[in-house]
Amino acid sequence: MSNSKNIVFLYSGSHVPDIIVESAKSKVPDGFSLIFCENKTADAERRAALAKADYVMAYAVGFEDFDVVGQARLFQLLSAGYDRFDLAAFAELGLPVATNGGANAPTVAEHALLLILAVYKKLGMHDRTMRAGEWVGMREALSMRELRGKQVGIVGFGKIGRLLAEMVGGFRTKVVYYDVQAAPAEVERALNARRVELDELMETSDVISLHTPLNDATRGLIGAQTLARMKSTAIIINTGRGPVVDEAALYEGLRDGAIAGAGLDVFESEPLAADSPLLTLDNIVVTPHIAGTTLDTWTRRLDFAFGNFQRVDGGAGAEFLIQA
Repeated sequence: MSNSKNIVFLYSGSHVPDIIVESAKSKVPDGFSLIFCENKTADAERRAALAKADYVMAYAVGFEDFDVVGQARLFQLLSAGYDRFDLAAFAELGLPVATNGGANAPTVAEHALLLILAVYKKLGMHDRTMRAGEWVGMREALSMRELRGKQVGIVGFGKIGRLLAEMVGGFRTKVVYYDVQAAPAEVERALNARRVELDELMETSDVISLHTPLNDATRGLIGAQTLARMKSTAIIINTGRGPVVDEAALYEGLRDGAIAGAGLDVFESEPLAADSPLLTLDNIVVTPHIAGTTLDTWTRRLDFAFGNFQRVDGGAGAEFLIQA
């Protein structure tokens, strides 16, 4: 009889390409076996697998099978976000939950920078008009901006926020941030970043980039009154979670010119409806919640997950545990 430890991989088949499934198979450490359960796997089969799971990792699915997963030692998310999970239920069961260790941080920070530049340079509009046979040329020149020398306000100064601060530093920007917890002084010095209150950040920043998790404290954090504090020349970027922003208020600000532009990868409801008012605006750039997903990210996600299982199995504590 095999003494290998069972890892159950719960995932949405539409979100995990076959190449990632094969990569996961190739990365399974010695002494472990991997059981795949897609969202289309029969309930009985999934629950039977979870009943013998020593470890669970999940991507793009929810979880309700608390009654059968009692012997598992770690529930490992392959995402950074955990808003779809009932952390209190995990805590009651005594099953620790960990995020992906910041595996997606580099690519999300890059995507935020991409959106900043795309909005400032009106990339979406120029691409659309050229494909339609129109040569806009210099007509929009004076409505475009450069990032160099601007103040970038970062809301949420974890791994992603700090990486973005490092990246925009190359443009000789001024960086301020808002977070409930101040970064260590040495981090602030290294990134030339200063902590301010949210109101000051919104009032003084040229670029505002959102990198908070979604929880009770952050849901609706950027509401109508907060958005109204922005300079009319400022832009806002959201690669975090859609419900952090009041989407209706954001639309009104963009429509009325109170906000110069926005770059959005996440939305209150996903997929974004084809008839969303946001899509009628020319001063936004939108992407379909892809900021955190690249082949490189998947490599880091899997490596971290399997490493965390090995740490727990060897008697050490898991890293990047979520506090309920």
